[in-house]
Amino acid sequence: MIGKMIGIGVGPGDPELLTLKAAKRIKEADVVCIPRADREDCRAYLIAVQAVPELADKEIMGFEFEMTSDPEKLAALHREIYERVKPLAEEGQKVAFLTIGDPTVYSTVGYILKLAEADGIPTEIVNGVTSFCCTAAACGTVLAEGPEDIHILSDFSPEKLALPGTKIIMKSGRKAAELKKDLLALEERAGSKVFAASDAGMPGQRVFRGASEFPEEGRYMTTVIVKER
Repeated sequence: MIGKMIGIGVGPGDPELLTLKAAKRIKEADVVCIPRADREDCRAYLIAVQAVPELADKEIMGFEFEMTSDPEKLAALHREIYERVKPLAEEGQKVAFLTIGDPTVYSTVGYILKLAEADGIPTEIVNGVTSFCCTAAACGTVLAEGPEDIHILSDFSPEKLALPGTKIIMKSGRKAAELKKDLLALEERAGSKVFAASDAGMPGQRVFRGASEFPEEGRYMTTVIVKER
């Protein structure tokens, strides 16, 4: 009997935001895969184990993900991870992959599940609370109302920041200084409102309201929300 591969979103940081369904699937899993070699250095694991203590006794497979945008290297990495877990699913085991936030938003898990589907292995996605929803809540704002559009951006440019409606910029900490200049100009020119949070949902969460508060040296897990006046 063939098993299953499951992508599980554990939310942005607060273990209380882990869904009941995610907790159930983690408990049911035979093997749990995490995006770091050492579980004690893995944010996804540390979030989930607080909500599901049984996770500590499960078989854990840790993988290190190279930070690269090279499509060939990424494809090779995804294939390597998949080939390591494929035999487990073929033996009938349930293999769960933990990911920060939601598996459908810029997640490596999605690539692994596509490879499994191509081989006829059953897959499932369990949604998690996203960092941008958590950021909006932490800042005391809403993402959109009425007919407003929402744009989720993996990077930023003047053209993207000029899009109508709400702009969400993911993992923006690496270019914090450059982004701050653009956000200050946008506030001055268009009267936009800027909200941001780093490590949203974590004990060290920092919230920024206004471009002037945005740090020039940001953390990797920083999410920015730009709202039109």
